[in-house]
Amino acid sequence: MTFFIIILLIFILLSIFNIQKRDVIFQEGNPIPLAVAISKMIFQDKEITEVKGTEEVGGIYGYLVKRGEMKPFIKMMEKEGWDFVERNEITNALVFEKGNGTTSIGYQYYTRYYTIIYYSP
Repeated sequence: MTFFIIILLIFILLSIFNIQKRDVIFQEGNPIPLAVAISKMIFQDKEITEVKGTEEVGGIYGYLVKRGEMKPFIKMMEKEGWDFVERNEITNALVFEKGNGTTSIGYQYYTRYYTIIYYSP
């Protein structure tokens, strides 16, 4: 009986926490893909990870890097043939050129530790 009460109390506390912090937890929609990407960065010691989602083509929502560290993403884009032009901190965008084409890829800070780069190849 006490085990059931402890489990019930934990459930109630987690529910209260989720209700109180729902704006932060769900600021980017479903937090599970971001949690998976963050755990890959922490446990597998990766500099950049894909954030899976259903919004974009191919199930890729974007990429996650440590806050402000854009070099891993820039290296990935350069491997695809893009040349890095500039990082515009006013509009939160990375600008790349490839041949005659130019693309601007937006990013935003996610918590104080990570940055989400909104790019779907």
